[in-house]
Amino acid sequence: MRKILFGIIMTLGIGYNLYAQQSIHRIDDNVGGSITTLNQQGLVGERGTGRDSTVVDRGGVPRDVRMFCIDPTIGTIIPVATDTAIHNFQNLHFTDGMNGEYSHLGNMGSPRLSRIFFNRKNEGQFIFTDALDFFITTPAEFHFTDTKSPWSNISYYRAGNKVNGEERFKGRFGANSGKRTGIGFNIDYLYGRGLYNHQSTAYFDGSLYGYHHADRYGVNLLYSYDKLRLAENGGIADDRYVTNPEAMAQGKKTYRPADMPTNLDRTWNENLLHTAFLAQDYSLGYYKARTDSLPDTTIVHYDFVAVSKAFHTLEASTKSRRFIDYANTRNYYTNNYLPYDSIDATNYLHLRNTVGLTLIEGFNRWVPFGVSAYATYEYLQFSLPDSIGGVGRDHTHTYKENNLLVGGRLKRTMGKALRFDAMAETVLAGTDLGAFCIKGDADFKFCIGNDTLRLRAEGYIRNENPSFYYRHYHSQHYWWDNSLNKEFRTRFGGSLIIDHWRTRLYAGIENIKNYTYLAGTPYMYPEDIYSTIPQSLSSVVARQYNKNLQVVSTTLYQDFKLGILHWDNEATLQYSSNEEVLPLPLINLYSNLYLQFTYAHVLRIQLGGDIRWFSRYYAPDYAPALEQYFVQEGEQRTEVGGYPFINAYANFHLKQVRFYVMYHHVTQNTLRQTDSFLVPHYPINPRLFKLGFSWNFWD
Repeated sequence: MRKILFGIIMTLGIGYNLYAQQSIHRIDDNVGGSITTLNQQGLVGERGTGRDSTVVDRGGVPRDVRMFCIDPTIGTIIPVATDTAIHNFQNLHFTDGMNGEYSHLGNMGSPRLSRIFFNRKNEGQFIFTDALDFFITTPAEFHFTDTKSPWSNISYYRAGNKVNGEERFKGRFGANSGKRTGIGFNIDYLYGRGLYNHQSTAYFDGSLYGYHHADRYGVNLLYSYDKLRLAENGGIADDRYVTNPEAMAQGKKTYRPADMPTNLDRTWNENLLHTAFLAQDYSLGYYKARTDSLPDTTIVHYDFVAVSKAFHTLEASTKSRRFIDYANTRNYYTNNYLPYDSIDATNYLHLRNTVGLTLIEGFNRWVPFGVSAYATYEYLQFSLPDSIGGVGRDHTHTYKENNLLVGGRLKRTMGKALRFDAMAETVLAGTDLGAFCIKGDADFKFCIGNDTLRLRAEGYIRNENPSFYYRHYHSQHYWWDNSLNKEFRTRFGGSLIIDHWRTRLYAGIENIKNYTYLAGTPYMYPEDIYSTIPQSLSSVVARQYNKNLQVVSTTLYQDFKLGILHWDNEATLQYSSNEEVLPLPLINLYSNLYLQFTYAHVLRIQLGGDIRWFSRYYAPDYAPALEQYFVQEGEQRTEVGGYPFINAYANFHLKQVRFYVMYHHVTQNTLRQTDSFLVPHYPINPRLFKLGFSWNFWD
């Protein structure tokens, strides 16, 4: 499979590059696409007299890639940093995040959940893929490329062997036809075989995009296809294989992951996603003259100044999920509502259509900010099994929801001392009638002596309906129909940033009324393993906490530097007013100590080690039949935490190539292994050698 994907990328990339090389020469003969357009309108002199004096010399290939995202509501172009980061490149492929703040099941690409509450994303309607955000990219997060010459990138990551190792291959390609039009595609394939039994992950993502940005009309198109299949093992059958191996029947001092029995086998989750996104706009404005002086002549350019913009965005997606359970030999679940059906299935259709008008920021000195107003129609469709018992596949029922929303946005991005972005949105009619959202952020910049002090404030007030699947869910093992109130959330936070000191401090507080969550009884060991502990089977339900729930959190980012020695630190302290409803670790730490220097003026090197640690708490358990984390209830709750995870690495950058080697979990067998879990009954992978590279190609 890897060879096939690699061949596709290289074949398409090389073929298009040969075409693009010819196109570049044709484009260069008529440089300054905007001037050619104006020539046709009779606004400038003869063709070619408007040649841009900043064109790169043809003797070299320009290596300039810029990336941008598209606001999924109002279609605004948002410049973003390119995906070519060098610093801490070795952490890029980690499921537990760049700074290790995510808990997951151990294997690469397994479902994850942030231990830092304020870093958790808002849940979507299709909750089953929320925990797979390590791999899935939404239209709002997708990076379009704008490049002066055809650009492609190949990334590869590998750990372990062909029996239990993990691999990830990513290919990206982007090319422009002139300054206004670009196309590209991405391919991403992840395969984690898993060191523990029945825990493999196999994910594929393919995306195709294109855009055209003219003076008056602009359009952006994106299509993505995702297929994600992961095996579920329900955790190891007995934690003592890790915590106290001498007590097991075989009496070994240590057990290999493959020797530890698991609770489930022949059990899978499969998700299939199709997403199409369109953003287009038409601008009204005027042309403004400017001169460009050369040694022997003066050229007059006419730049288009947009005054207002009518926009339209459309997002359409279909998502389907199947839970396949062919060998539930341990009676893992409390309930079996569909005893004759080994496959659960649900389908989801989402259409969101938005139209609106924007008054452009900065076209006049009397208009210091941009203003947008829009209306959105949203259609949602869900299908679920709709009967209990019976023989064969039970029939499904389709649920339909509609919403009409209106909203507005106020944004200032050109201010030197103050920038802000505020929006408000409410549902006027439909299933979520009365729901609303008000949110915003602001940046302030002050100069104190030679230092620059930046303050950032953010917050929101949200009154929203819980996801459909919290209100209704029918499946083989879990079944509920709830009448839930809207969640009312209020959050305020702010950051203090002092670049000269390498310091950033964040603090925030959130109050939640009607907090909606999943809770249940974790699966415990059968009586024949733990005769002193009663048997407890997995049972999960959707709950709502009708009282107020508060979360207070503060995070300090502090970096130190002494010559080539660097020490980067992140420390989070957080408090939940009700740990039985929203359990959080009190402390979460990440520290990275390394040497960073350049060898022979061309090879950048980063050598060091990092550590991740969080305090003990009753972490959410994982429900395979839901692909979701849930709060543990009952007397058999399990704590995790208090164990340092340490990695050693060497990270290199040479011209167009980034590569690294890493020794993962170097503390294995050197510290007490009792707490080497991120999620109850799911031990992390043992010591493992990892490597990866990323290679850019130009022209």
